[in-house]
Amino acid sequence: MPHDYKKPLGRSISIGCIAFIALLCLVLSIANQMIYKTGLYHRYEDHIRDILTFTRSQIDTDDLEKCIQTGEKSSKYLELQKFMDTFKDNANIHYLYVIRPLNDNPVDNVMDIIAAMSTYEKKYMPEMEVTLNGLTGEGYSVESVRKYLKAAGTTDISFFSSDFEKEGIVYIDYTGTLPIFTSTGKYIGLLCVDIDITEIRKTVRESTLVNLIFIITMGIVFVILFILWAHYNIAKPIQKLENSVTAFAYQHKGKENVESIVIEDPDIHTNNEVESLANAVVKMSKDMRSYVEHVIEAESKARTMSELANKDALTCIRNKTAYDSFADNMNKQIEEGKAEFAVAMVDLNHLKKINDTYGHEHGNDYIKMSCSVICHIFDHSPVFRIGGDEFVVILKGEDFKNREKLLIEATNVFKSTSENENVEPWERLSAAIGMADFDPAGDKTLEDVFNRADKTMYKNKIAMKAMREE
Repeated sequence: MPHDYKKPLGRSISIGCIAFIALLCLVLSIANQMIYKTGLYHRYEDHIRDILTFTRSQIDTDDLEKCIQTGEKSSKYLELQKFMDTFKDNANIHYLYVIRPLNDNPVDNVMDIIAAMSTYEKKYMPEMEVTLNGLTGEGYSVESVRKYLKAAGTTDISFFSSDFEKEGIVYIDYTGTLPIFTSTGKYIGLLCVDIDITEIRKTVRESTLVNLIFIITMGIVFVILFILWAHYNIAKPIQKLENSVTAFAYQHKGKENVESIVIEDPDIHTNNEVESLANAVVKMSKDMRSYVEHVIEAESKARTMSELANKDALTCIRNKTAYDSFADNMNKQIEEGKAEFAVAMVDLNHLKKINDTYGHEHGNDYIKMSCSVICHIFDHSPVFRIGGDEFVVILKGEDFKNREKLLIEATNVFKSTSENENVEPWERLSAAIGMADFDPAGDKTLEDVFNRADKTMYKNKIAMKAMREE
């Protein structure tokens, strides 16, 4: 029996079509975002798991328990400290440490056992060294220590994120913990690794936005096509198609399995535009699934290739190729009038002498230690190694605001290390530094600022050489 519809059929079909495409876009966007985010976090967890497992293999738990009981550091404890310090110098991690969470009180809720210190920290921040059996005061918030206490109640590796503030900027770490026990099964504490994941969240947001725009665009195209065909449709096929769409939306929404993102064929056989439309919708879902799979695979490959192509093999910071790409982006910002930055040129002194006198191995040590100093001081700005003894820093944001202070700090640190007679010659770091600010009135490209910074550095280098000869 025909229904007396208050709304025109074409209008009803159009509304249903728009609702379907919106749901489809939402489901695909959620699935793509979840898969992409999960994949990134899994790679971080695999990296943390390897570090924890390897470090655990170096710990004599019985000896460590004895050190905790006596409060005295054994030879094995000192060997473990040296191993962890070396590991932190060479691994991309924030912290590597062993603690024993005690309670969720606001103060003295965690006991320190051992923590890795980088070469830079040992030289310039010795106060960061932890005390065996020392209490941490207000170092851990109640919220954070509760996460550690929960991890301590397990026997496997646990993961959680934690926020901390440094110089007014909030950073996000991803923490992995592994409970350690003596040979008799007595609990000692938690072996922990912290890795910075601030950038991973930004990457997820940007990727989600790009994919959402693409999916919405495809949805709009299909809506237009569907509406153009609407006047050829009848109620029953449209109802069947609507049922399929609704079932798809509720059955697959939020699922991470890409294979499940395919709409079920509504089984329409009208031999007209309705059947063609139904087939097109099914094909669209398959094409979008293929697109999601392709995006995930392509992004993974591109990320791996980009990291290899843009990474300096010795220092693990960005290389000349990465700098050239970065310069292109900066030049675009300059053209758009959005640029605000400074360039610091750092040229290492005495590298050739160290290579010739003590060998290239110690020359490499000299480069890596110098790089560590530069990256630590300018820790909010990209650092590039563009030559054997040349580094470039692009100061932006907080580092740009504090550029004069940071320049003085870097100059003083290198001067201090170069005059230190208590270390090996290849540990007496020395460098000439030049800095120049971007001037929108005269600078057209990043290269203009670079050249001024390079000239300033060269004058500094000549002055330093003259002082040494005097």
